[in-house]
Amino acid sequence: MDSRNTPKLTVVLGIVLLIIAYLIPYDSLESLLGQGLRPLGLVSLFINPVLGIIGGIFSFLKKQWLYLILNIVIIFSFFVIMAIGYSL
Repeated sequence: MDSRNTPKLTVVLGIVLLIIAYLIPYDSLESLLGQGLRPLGLVSLFINPVLGIIGGIFSFLKKQWLYLILNIVIIFSFFVIMAIGYSL
């Protein structure tokens, strides 16, 4: 994999995972995740911050500032989703 594409791939993968987790019914993974954690919570609390940190490091090293900002948004996707849900 080319390191120039890593920041772009982490942003796209983070957004795609958020969309998929939103579309999955919230009680469909209770046997795997338990009753407390929903698919959207799993993606926004655990998976997206890791993707955002990896993409942020690569975008900082390659000086791709737009992808650095987008990866920072991916890192804080849980708080973005909370703010959107609270405002609705």
